[in-house]
Amino acid sequence: MGESAFLLLMQLLLAALVTKTGGATLRLELTGPSKAYLKSTVMFQCKLSELIFPRSCDLIKDSGDVLDTKLCESQPVTFYLKVDDRSEGEYFCRVRTKEQTETSNAVKLQVVIPVQGTHLASEPSPPIIYEGAGFTLRCHVRRGTLPTYVWYHNKQLVATSTPLHRLSGSTLTVEQASERHAGTYSCEAQNYIKDHTRHSSSRDITIVVKKYLSAPRLSFRLYHDDSGYRANISCRSERGTPPVTFQLLLDGKHMEAKQVYLLEAFFTLPVTVGLDMGVLRCSAQTDMHHLLSDPVDLEVAPVGGTAYIHMQYLWRTESVLPAALLQCNVTRGTFPIFSWSFNHSPVPPEGESHAIISHGSKLILIDINTGNSGYYSCRARDSFNSSSSWLESKEVMVNETGIGATYVEVIAVAFYCFLLVIIVGGACCLLSTIKCRRDHDTSPNDQHMDICEQTNRETETMSEAQVEEMETVIMEKEV
Repeated sequence: MGESAFLLLMQLLLAALVTKTGGATLRLELTGPSKAYLKSTVMFQCKLSELIFPRSCDLIKDSGDVLDTKLCESQPVTFYLKVDDRSEGEYFCRVRTKEQTETSNAVKLQVVIPVQGTHLASEPSPPIIYEGAGFTLRCHVRRGTLPTYVWYHNKQLVATSTPLHRLSGSTLTVEQASERHAGTYSCEAQNYIKDHTRHSSSRDITIVVKKYLSAPRLSFRLYHDDSGYRANISCRSERGTPPVTFQLLLDGKHMEAKQVYLLEAFFTLPVTVGLDMGVLRCSAQTDMHHLLSDPVDLEVAPVGGTAYIHMQYLWRTESVLPAALLQCNVTRGTFPIFSWSFNHSPVPPEGESHAIISHGSKLILIDINTGNSGYYSCRARDSFNSSSSWLESKEVMVNETGIGATYVEVIAVAFYCFLLVIIVGGACCLLSTIKCRRDHDTSPNDQHMDICEQTNRETETMSEAQVEEMETVIMEKEV
């Protein structure tokens, strides 16, 4: 009796439950990701507005295929999906009972393929350009969806477009390249889904920005070996990008050529002292340029003629003469060497109050005082022949009295210039006045008078301006 009553009670409860919900509409909500990486596993959850037992829940793709079915035994019902190439689309949750079928909202899933096989391509290729030209780098991925790009120059992040680089998606562009643009570049492609990032980096690519070649300069020095005197010839460009091919020419004839990974090449030729060997030139050549040096006579003239000193006082802004420059010159000689004397005693190359520069041809007296005032002379001989005779200059006098006299001379010249301006200005005014009066006496109207008065005023104004300028010069010298 008890068992029969229990079964009857369960049937009545189920019947009442079916009667209560038979005409009601279930509300279903499906949640899940909008993006997912290929070969990852994603989770969808189907939530019912109320739990009615028993019933089944299906996960359906937009094609109508039922991907998974589960009993709605708990809230929410969870489905797991392994993402592959065919997983992109819309997904629904469906609940079925004997009385009704309900379908949830749609969740659209986009399959993101992780970036792979990132590499760089350059225009031009190979990436070798001259300064002022432009180049473009493009970042390519072999596989991947929705990539973003990050750029690096010499391992430093290129965050945004700058005057140095212009970024646009997968492209980096430089309009006019300079030395700053040279170096290594790389790019990195990225996928980003919430907190999960996949990335793929390219190999470095090296941009070479070549400098334009400057015209070479030719010079030579003399040395002696067992065979006699020889010229050590230098052909040098101040700027450019090696390798450079330098070629030596003597009277237009090609003598020797060298390709070097520097900006200078050296050549040697036999030389006879005192004989003009011809005209030297050298050329410098790269893949884009071919330039010639200025001509240089290949002649070694021994020191001869006359040695003389050119002296110049050095002024400061406060019109004081603290120093003097003495330059020793010879009328003939290709490679002279110099020495200096002060009151018939040798002058050392360096001292507290002087300095000898420019291969000994210049002597600078840093501070003229009683200690270094006196007679200076220089002498010269051939630097390549230690047995050659010295050629000596006349002595020049340097002292504080000479400084003061020079200062007075400057003031005197300025004063005479001032007087000359006054005299010339006055004469012009007088002649203009006489002419205007004559014109006025012979003219029936006042037109000439007006012109003369205007001319006089302009002459007076000009003279005053010149006078003020000369007074300013004199005051500056006196101060």
